[in-house]
Amino acid sequence: MSGSHYVLSRRISAMLALPLVVVLLTVGCGTTADSGRAQAFPADLAGQIDEIMKSHIDAGLIPGAAVSIIDPEHGTYSQAYGVADTATGRRAAVRDRYRVGSITKTFVATAVLRLADAQKLSLDDPLRKYVDAIPNGDTITVRDLLGMRGGVYDFATNPEFVPQLLAAAPDHAWSIGDALRIIRDNPDKAGPPNSRTAYSNSEYLLLGLILEKVTGRPVREVVNDLVGEYGLHDTGYPRDATAPTPDSRGYAYDKYVRTDVTARTPPTLWEAAGSLVASVPDLATYAAALGAGRFLEPRTDTARTTFTDGYGLGLMSAGSWVGHSGAVLGYTSMTMYLPERKVSVAVAVNQYTPAYRALLPIDASYLWTDLVAQLYPGTIAGLDNRPTAQPPIPAPAELTAELAQALNPSIPASAKTLRIEADDKDPDLVTKLARAYAHAAIEVTVDRTTDIGRGRLIATTSATGSDGNVPMLIPLVPIDNAWRLDDGWVCAQIVADGQQSPACP
Repeated sequence: MSGSHYVLSRRISAMLALPLVVVLLTVGCGTTADSGRAQAFPADLAGQIDEIMKSHIDAGLIPGAAVSIIDPEHGTYSQAYGVADTATGRRAAVRDRYRVGSITKTFVATAVLRLADAQKLSLDDPLRKYVDAIPNGDTITVRDLLGMRGGVYDFATNPEFVPQLLAAAPDHAWSIGDALRIIRDNPDKAGPPNSRTAYSNSEYLLLGLILEKVTGRPVREVVNDLVGEYGLHDTGYPRDATAPTPDSRGYAYDKYVRTDVTARTPPTLWEAAGSLVASVPDLATYAAALGAGRFLEPRTDTARTTFTDGYGLGLMSAGSWVGHSGAVLGYTSMTMYLPERKVSVAVAVNQYTPAYRALLPIDASYLWTDLVAQLYPGTIAGLDNRPTAQPPIPAPAELTAELAQALNPSIPASAKTLRIEADDKDPDLVTKLARAYAHAAIEVTVDRTTDIGRGRLIATTSATGSDGNVPMLIPLVPIDNAWRLDDGWVCAQIVADGQQSPACP
């Protein structure tokens, strides 16, 4: 859902411990290039980018994706992969529009900060000055809202909102009034203001209302005017759920069937928290302006780039990078800027199912992370660690047999050949995993294995259980010249089964 990636340093740590991925339908990966831009980039680097994008898209069974990189040293590279529309087979194109979710928040934050620079509001104004009856509204400030420190209950986590994301036909059209009612009716779920950084879409929905109160204009108009000032041509805050063309259709899984959900994200769903659409080249262009603090007074930009737990004032940090990520039904995106080298890297993917958030890790943030690890080493701590030796890639039949043994609870842990990354912390970890799969009555068959780089292997499998045959991905990492099951994936399985382990904090 919108804003699911708010602390990128934590998100990246989670990526390095890749969890289970549930998937269903493979669409072949191809390329559609903006050849004029692609030629500007050195061929060896372009090849590395293509290899990362193609291997990850193939491993993640992703329909389509796009990347755009602006690097003063190497040039500009924009490329699209796979398909934008599975029904027609239309190939992905560089200037396709994607819903970019929480990247909207960066525009809203800039608009609010500009009002502060113009002395039309103060960042220390209490929320109640602009919006009535919000729990703790007398002590929450505009600054708190910008920095995700208002403690406002996130309406998107409320059970009433879930059908809006998952149901093919929600029982009613969602409105901002619904979101405000949920916030107001749950004072016990509000946190104390300015005590911790906790991502909440509600805080930016409220900032949108503040913008409207101060400017006397709809937030959509305010944001679109700012888009124009940035000189972006493929970006906008739409009036309705109609996707502007050319568009990349968005896909999510509905009862294990991949479904076109492009029209299921009207602006009324997320409002100022996540309604924008954009092309990936626009996102890369915008990242530079955002990272450089364009349109803000120096003191205001300094306040914006003061990060607490990875979040500033409408801005995320990941190592030396600043920017934002986004996720709404059917789409994920990420655009970041490296100030020391004036480099922008933007990625978008046309597949995302909020209910499977922990199960579908190969998204725009994952792709972005691996691109940065390859092209700009040293800019994010911990991403440059690579195994000194990698064991041979196992054949699908071989890995199927090892998994069958590992997932059989009647076989002692000491007799199993396939080990787990963190089993030194819990020798019984593989037995707990086997119990989880026995409880679910799932049998796993490996269809293929994919080396996705940096010492990681993805096994694309068919899992047969009570719900039928469900393809899924299993991650493995090399330790002591042998492949082991990733401990993050294993922990996700046993925790979901109600078990605990010292290896799973």
